[in-house]
Amino acid sequence: MLSRIADAMFWIGRYVERADQTARILGVSLQSITEDASLDPVDSCAGVYGIFGVTDVPAEDLTVQRVLERLVTDRANPSCVAGALQAARENARGVREALSTEVWESLNTATLGMPRVVRPSRMHGAFQFAKDRCAMVNGLLDASMTRDEAWLFLRVGQLLERVDMLARNLQAHDLSDTSDAATVLLLRSCSAHEAYIRSYRGRVRVSGAIEFLLLDSIFPRSAAYCLSEIDEALETLAKLHGNSFDRLGTAEPGRRIVGRALASLRFRQLEDITEDFEDEMEQLQRVTGAVTRSLGTTYFHPAA
Repeated sequence: MLSRIADAMFWIGRYVERADQTARILGVSLQSITEDASLDPVDSCAGVYGIFGVTDVPAEDLTVQRVLERLVTDRANPSCVAGALQAARENARGVREALSTEVWESLNTATLGMPRVVRPSRMHGAFQFAKDRCAMVNGLLDASMTRDEAWLFLRVGQLLERVDMLARNLQAHDLSDTSDAATVLLLRSCSAHEAYIRSYRGRVRVSGAIEFLLLDSIFPRSAAYCLSEIDEALETLAKLHGNSFDRLGTAEPGRRIVGRALASLRFRQLEDITEDFEDEMEQLQRVTGAVTRSLGTTYFHPAA
């Protein structure tokens, strides 16, 4: 496979997942700001920006309307919903031969259908549209692509973005707030509330929610599940390219990074992870960046 195709497929997976996760997080967070009169809109909007790594926000941008403009409708920003879809579409344009017609048409519809302006009173519809279209794109990718290299690179990109967004969401959560409302809000923003209830069958507890989101082995949005799937995909790619192990008998760099992160989650007590929770989530975000750079060196830009 050409390295440019592998690179494009990887970023299609990341950008579609980014649009989906951003819409989910904003949908829950902004709804709580507009409906809960006890919340300070300025502090709450600053917290929303913080999830996405936006700091030093001017005071005039600390409103729900400005959050929508910066994180939903700005097509020049690949970290917002419309911008991520736009970037995914541009990558897909260059690899039409690797995608089915249905996937291209669905991605095209999702990109062009995102509104240019979203008001707080109409934001639910915009978020629902983004989530529905991303789900359709992912469903078509899953149903129409053979499990070849192109699909594996796309899958790795999708899962890396999911881990990164989960870590950002958890990092912004205040562990000292053990109220049911705050915990439910966290689970809902991760699309995990109903799955958590089915698994735990009891009262929502913050420790149980953190454990579920980080360590559950069968929930497809947990960090442990995603890292395990990434490891399997990278192993398959390494075998296809004949570089499963280097001359010293160790796995290729991407798998080593993922393996260490997965072991760090699986073989430690939850109390150890939550002791310095913000730093742990920062490290998890660094893992996704390190794996991305490793893929670039190994597959996307090997000559460099």
